[in-house]
Amino acid sequence: MLLFRIKQILSLFEKKKKRGGGYLKSGMQLHALPEKNSLDSSQYTQRKKRLARFRQLLTTKKRASHNGYQEAGSRKFIFKVAGLATLAFSLLLFLLIGGGRLILHNLESLPYCQVSEIVFSGTNTISEEKLREASGIILHQTSLIGLDCSQVEEKLLSVLSVARAVVERNWPSTVEISIVENIPLALLHSNTSKGTELQYINRKGLPFMQVRPGSDIDFPVITGLTDIDEPTVRERALAEVLVFLKKINGNNPNLPAQSVSEIHLSRDGEMVVYLVEHPFPIFFGSSDTSRKYSRLVQVLKTLYKKQKGKGAISQIEYIQMDYLNDKVLVSQIESG
Repeated sequence: MLLFRIKQILSLFEKKKKRGGGYLKSGMQLHALPEKNSLDSSQYTQRKKRLARFRQLLTTKKRASHNGYQEAGSRKFIFKVAGLATLAFSLLLFLLIGGGRLILHNLESLPYCQVSEIVFSGTNTISEEKLREASGIILHQTSLIGLDCSQVEEKLLSVLSVARAVVERNWPSTVEISIVENIPLALLHSNTSKGTELQYINRKGLPFMQVRPGSDIDFPVITGLTDIDEPTVRERALAEVLVFLKKINGNNPNLPAQSVSEIHLSRDGEMVVYLVEHPFPIFFGSSDTSRKYSRLVQVLKTLYKKQKGKGAISQIEYIQMDYLNDKVLVSQIESG
């Protein structure tokens, strides 16, 4: 009986082994996955539209945010421009009602910017004290801020020997003044509608100031120059006069500048020289003045040696430097 049972169990086990997983196949129903083409087309389309609307919404928000930043920046720029314009207008109004003068007055009162020193350059014959007085600058009172340099230059030109003046500020408290001197070389006699005038001329032959009462007139006087009508003749005659003046300022002992009283020019430009101590004329002609000056020095040296008698300088009637190209004519007064 027991043996029979065991056989039944073994036979049953072998049958199940032969069938394998058949009970699984019989008990399982396989369902195929739905394909894409089988999706509901309306649902797919609606989902696609929703995604498109979502993307559009995001883009709109970004654009709105960007435009908001731009509008805020534009408003800030407008406010800034308006503020600057208001400030500029207020400043202009302040200056128009006298604020600029008030500021300048307060700055000029600062001790730090008041002139404490005046430095001169180019002065040889003019005293610095005279120039300082003419400038109108008062040390420790005049402010460098309100100093009008062109006005100071104009004041300095009133000084006789000043040909040009340049005034510069050297902050914080120094004024530098550069002077070009007008050195008087001679006096120019002119006939004008107001009468006769005497003017100082410089080394270029330019008149720079009228001689005033009490002024120094210890210079040779040039006469007849303004009476020459022809401009070219007048210019040539003046050039020869300047050559002669340069020579006599070399201070040769026989013919120094102090010994010449007058240089007269005829209408033809002929030059005639007169000495202080002797009345006779010295005819120079209209050219070659430098060479004639050298010869005249030698003639005067010889004449000065003879104090009395024939050939003495006191017996001279005139001297003609252009008698011949290489000759000088010394004419003496005939004793009668």
